[in-house]
Amino acid sequence: MRYFLIFFLINILIKGQTSYIIGDSQSFLLAKNSVQTKILPSLAKSGIGVTELNAMLGRSPVHKEAKNIFISIGVNDNYYDKGISILIRNLDRIFPNSYFYLIRGSYGWGNVQDITNQTPRYLEYYNTFRKLKIFVIEKDVGYGDPHQNKAAYAQIGDFIDYIVWKNYTRGE
Repeated sequence: MRYFLIFFLINILIKGQTSYIIGDSQSFLLAKNSVQTKILPSLAKSGIGVTELNAMLGRSPVHKEAKNIFISIGVNDNYYDKGISILIRNLDRIFPNSYFYLIRGSYGWGNVQDITNQTPRYLEYYNTFRKLKIFVIEKDVGYGDPHQNKAAYAQIGDFIDYIVWKNYTRGE
């Protein structure tokens, strides 16, 4: 009983720490599979790529309360860099007190039918974020159409919750 009470109280405290998921259509299913984060509706939309996310960030208020930002982006750009460095600058401006995490997207369907998670273009796309000091989560959304609740979303959601928990326990 005591452990349950401790877990319950810590869970309430973590929920007071704001963590958002932003980006493309995969964001919505990622948010449904995370207990500790929520979608930021003004910065999440189906069909967007980096250019559109940058435009949305340009209209966004500053979110000083945010501690963790999880980003799902890339598939709609066919994993071509369409302004990643500008995106990082915009994220730093809108979320000045946040850590940033990138979720690797889907492949093998639609416009990315010829892409796998080992295709050089896919790997280089996410390496660009790493070079800009963004933590890239290794688990990807995976093969096939991402518009259904796949097992990968649950696995990534659990890892997102772990990250939020670790950042909270560090006192950040």
